[in-house]
Amino acid sequence: MRLQDTPPGDAPASLPRYREVKVKPGGAELAYETDLVHRDRTLVIVRFLMRHGGGPPRLPVEVPAGSVSYGYFWARRPYNVYRWLRADGTLIAHRFDAVTEVRIAGDSVRYRDLALDWWALPDGTLLEEDRDELEALATSGALSATDVERANEAARQVFSRYRHIIDEVVALERRYVSA
Repeated sequence: MRLQDTPPGDAPASLPRYREVKVKPGGAELAYETDLVHRDRTLVIVRFLMRHGGGPPRLPVEVPAGSVSYGYFWARRPYNVYRWLRADGTLIAHRFDAVTEVRIAGDSVRYRDLALDWWALPDGTLLEEDRDELEALATSGALSATDVERANEAARQVFSRYRHIIDEVVALERRYVSA
């Protein structure tokens, strides 16, 4: 059975390895080894086990060791989404990243990071991060005017639709991630 044909709620016990490659402004690449949950031409879902605890600086988000992050990458959207869950399945937060040039391949998903991020907390609070970094990268020429417009389009979509996007991610989780 091909992975994308796995019946809802019946994900394989051992998922294939899959690489997430984030290209930062300036060209540095960060690669993450993940588990492939689902892949088709327009969407990839990966799972990443957080072996160590911690949390993002300056934000009220604590990530206990053993938590899981599900990453959702669309080929044509200006953002991706991470759904962070504790080991018991309770929600930690959602993080949205402004991205461009998402490339879905058989063994990896690759994208360019556009610096701008948002955190959607369980109480409905939406926090934007790194607007100053986006502006500095644009001023320095590390991001083009097209990149900045793409990041701003991501901001418009996230601010206007983040609850709908989260509902979509939850539905995808029900369909492709085992309970």
